[in-house]
Amino acid sequence: MNQGSRCTTDPTDAAPVVLPTVTAADLRRVGLPASPVQLQPDDGQALLGVPLVLRTTGGTVVRDTTVLGFPVRIRATPTSWTWDLGDGTRLGPTADPGRPYPRQTLTHTYTAPGDRTVTLTTTWSGEYTIAGLPYRPVEGTATTVSPGVGVHVLAGGNVLTAPDR
Repeated sequence: MNQGSRCTTDPTDAAPVVLPTVTAADLRRVGLPASPVQLQPDDGQALLGVPLVLRTTGGTVVRDTTVLGFPVRIRATPTSWTWDLGDGTRLGPTADPGRPYPRQTLTHTYTAPGDRTVTLTTTWSGEYTIAGLPYRPVEGTATTVSPGVGVHVLAGGNVLTAPDR
């Protein structure tokens, strides 16, 4: 008959368990996704002097890993985005991921025609839990860079026409 359990060694003899600290290097190592570059119009073209709408999507990412033999769950959240518009202009860092037309919040207007490559750098903050303990913040941040998206900037011209009669 089982009448409970009892400790067979003196608890003061037990070595304390030292839990690992998850670092920014661990945050970078878990494979965070690059935020997608989304442009409007989305046909790879922009018109000189007309705002190009910028936005991205994505949210919190959860990754399970092991650190020093302990099961760790990392929650990473994008905190800012920096746009490189390919013409020497950088927008950000901004906490705004942008919104689609007609409520756009991020735009860029090209001032010279030509081919450009738009990239997006996302900065992530994180928090972690070890073996189900309360979440703790990760010291530092990680970044991801999106693949470049090509934009062909076109110049247009004005043409006067006579009205149809």
